[in-house]
Amino acid sequence: MRISQLIDSYLKGLKFIMSHPSWKNRRRYIFASFTIGALMLVASSVAVLFGLMSDVGDLVAGGVALISLILTSYIFGATWESTKLHKNEGNFDE
Repeated sequence: MRISQLIDSYLKGLKFIMSHPSWKNRRRYIFASFTIGALMLVASSVAVLFGLMSDVGDLVAGGVALISLILTSYIFGATWESTKLHKNEGNFDE
């Protein structure tokens, strides 16, 4: 019974998300990924300060890679969509 309620609430949330414009959904995922990357960097700093972990290089590299990949894909996607949708905007001869 509990699993069916979880599935129903998940599907309602999915329908809600998909009813919004695609850029609104993309921004949510990008901000969530950016937050995860930032938390990875903060967690690695805390681990170094308190001496909890001896090797935090993977955590730092993962956080930086996640943030840079997200920003790169966000900028590329916006640029590509802008040029693809507005390609013949000023040229009325074609």
